[in-house]
Amino acid sequence: MRILFLIPGGPQEQLRILPLAAAVAQQLRVQLQVACPAASASVWKLLPAVEKLLPYEFSSGGSLADWANLLGSVREPDFQAVLNFASGWSIDLLLSCSHIPVRVARGGFSCTAPVDAGAPVEAFLTPLGLALPSQPFRLSLPAKALEKAVQQQPAGQGPLLVLAPRGDSKDWDAAHWQALPDLVRQKLPQARVSSLRPGSPLEQAAQVASADVLVSSDPSASSLAQLSGVTLVNLAALSPTGDLGQLESSQVLQALGLT
Repeated sequence: MRILFLIPGGPQEQLRILPLAAAVAQQLRVQLQVACPAASASVWKLLPAVEKLLPYEFSSGGSLADWANLLGSVREPDFQAVLNFASGWSIDLLLSCSHIPVRVARGGFSCTAPVDAGAPVEAFLTPLGLALPSQPFRLSLPAKALEKAVQQQPAGQGPLLVLAPRGDSKDWDAAHWQALPDLVRQKLPQARVSSLRPGSPLEQAAQVASADVLVSSDPSASSLAQLSGVTLVNLAALSPTGDLGQLESSQVLQALGLT
């Protein structure tokens, strides 16, 4: 038995859907296939239940050849249901040409199990007779990835804070990020502070999971902290207006319990 997911968007959108996919796989004991943009596909290596990835560029609509390849992939396996987070006539036509009996979506002429436009993503589970577990989903990461992350940590025995700047023009000022490690050590001398290193979603998830606290303005890194059960100081949540330019270092230290 297989379930198909169609998920447009970047890594953040894929991470948002990942707990739903995990619930489907665990509760129905099925294998999953995921169609998503190629640049976001590596996120799904975090979920072992995904047996196959189907790269597809939803935003551009893809070429006719890409659409035909996806149609072939969708028609070949024995899918019992599809959770479709995409929209548009080309996707509706594709699913209408498939043999998938249950097609969950927010609308479209191919949909057989509609989800209200304003409903949260977990409402996609209802037509399958499922619900999210009461306990939050947690990533299960390979031991080797965690060991590598630990080996690359700063020396010492103190708590580890990992910093994850977003790095764009709307981020917290670079000078504040650079000053934060010293400000933390003034309050907590034994603290270890490092920055989230570039890498695959698996490598970054291992870095986050092996930390004690993540200080983040990066949405994907923040999602990894939530999926790992790691204490998160989300800078976006500290600014009532969402303007990180107005955020003071003292507010971050307060959120860390260091004032």
